Amino acid sequence: MPEEFWKKKEELDMMIKNLAMKRSTRIYRSDPAHISDVIDVINAAIYAPSGANTQPWRFIIVDDEKVKRNIREGAEKADQKFHREAPEWFKNWLKDNKITPEKRFLTEAPLLVVVAALTTMPYWLESTWISIGYMILAVEAKGLSSLTYTPGETDFLNTLLDIPKDYCIVAILPIGFSEEKQRSKPKRKNITQLVFKNRFGEEVF
Repeated sequence: MPEEFWKKKEELDMMIKNLAMKRSTRIYRSDPAHISDVIDVINAAIYAPSGANTQPWRFIIVDDEKVKRNIREGAEKADQKFHREAPEWFKNWLKDNKITPEKRFLTEAPLLVVVAALTTMPYWLESTWISIGYMILAVEAKGLSSLTYTPGETDFLNTLLDIPKDYCIVAILPIGFSEEKQRSKPKRKNITQLVFKNRFGEEVF
């Protein structure tokens, strides 16, 4: 095998190792995160592929404390309704994982990135989630922490942030330094349960 192959394999192995260590962060330190770091993260996101190369995503960086409080208030109100109306199994999952309508990370994280997408474009949702995946990788590479969070209802953000109505808010990413203690690795399904050959259910390994 050429040397370049092994170099790329090492890079892939390192990326997978970093991804395996990633944790969604809901508690943040008060240390400020530099907006330049967030710009770097977004710069990675804009290289994501998109349907017909429409690049439907838009990113709003929020560092104003009052705006962050307003976002939190609107999100908590929306999530109270979402939690009330969720199916019973999901209510139990939320309870087991100690997830409540309270969203402290929206005011505690030094920066928020609100991700919106132009809904008149083809594959706007799929494309924007790919860009968010790129952001998550960039956040980890920067040594920062984040969380992909979508309120149970998002229209209030269009009004609050002057986002045109033909844009849908896909997610809010708080970005900062984690204050959480090291948590156990979340259980993942084995690759043999997830990958098949030629047809569903046919083993690869």
